[in-house]
Amino acid sequence: MGIHEARPYAAGVFENPRSFYFTYSTRMPVLGNNILQSWIERVRKLGVQSLWLTSDARSGGLAGSALGELAGQGVERLLVIKLKSYAEMDLTDLLRFHCERRNPVTEAQDSRGQLGVCLLDHRALHASGEKRESSAVDCGRIPYQFSGYAKRIQSASERQELVGDALTGGCAMRPAGTQIREQVWVVEGVSLSDSVRLVGPTYIGARTIVRAGATIGPFTSVESDCVVDCGTTVEPSTVLPHTYLAPGLLIRHGLVDGGQLEDLTWGTVADLQPAGLGSTIQRRESRRPNLIPALRETVPNAFSGADGSVVWDFAASSSASQPWLRVRL
Repeated sequence: MGIHEARPYAAGVFENPRSFYFTYSTRMPVLGNNILQSWIERVRKLGVQSLWLTSDARSGGLAGSALGELAGQGVERLLVIKLKSYAEMDLTDLLRFHCERRNPVTEAQDSRGQLGVCLLDHRALHASGEKRESSAVDCGRIPYQFSGYAKRIQSASERQELVGDALTGGCAMRPAGTQIREQVWVVEGVSLSDSVRLVGPTYIGARTIVRAGATIGPFTSVESDCVVDCGTTVEPSTVLPHTYLAPGLLIRHGLVDGGQLEDLTWGTVADLQPAGLGSTIQRRESRRPNLIPALRETVPNAFSGADGSVVWDFAASSSASQPWLRVRL
């Protein structure tokens, strides 16, 4: 699949920035894994040759004009994936269900509701273009009931649930890096003081530094390029990339992003920076010169992330003149 003259099909992935909580994004790594990349790999199995990424801040959905434009290009079927969940979904089965039911729109859902994955055929594309709307709910069609593993990732608490499942084998996701002992994973470049205590299940991301007397875990993820200073304890919690934690802290049931700490139980947010308890580590100079050679021409806004993964710049795809960022698979 892919939008080509001879192959009138398309796939799109987009993120609604309004779902952020302070600086939290669904594109943040989970145990070193990229949720966007996991969806792209599932799309690739459909035989899709290219897809489009976009960040729609206006409505959280695809504009009717955009859908009408796709219909005008001869697109017969569009797969839309919103980055609101991690779901171990067989998209081939979703496509089969959609075709057998001959639905204009098929929305995937589980027992908790919609998962942000839907298929639209040419009838829905034309109708959306005319009505300037793209709501799958309004179509009233039989949804695709997904019974496999799915986890919403639009909040810190939901993300922490996914971390726990991945650390204990409750889903197919596995921590990146090497398992150095039972339920303890570390990635290349990690620096651990001899007196550090790691309690599994736990994960330490690439180039993270954990200093003397610190305790990490259980059910904890410290992502890449972080510094946990002397004597600090982090337990069931997540520390997002480029975060510094000062000495002697106790982080429990929280998500820390730079100088911001969200309590996972109450949802309250504390600013650690004024007291010098936490901060954002200055990121290295732009890695854009290290563009992945195979993507330089086809994906000008893709570059190498700190852990060697592929990173896409959504911001460059959200302008009125270029609402879509094309990725060839």
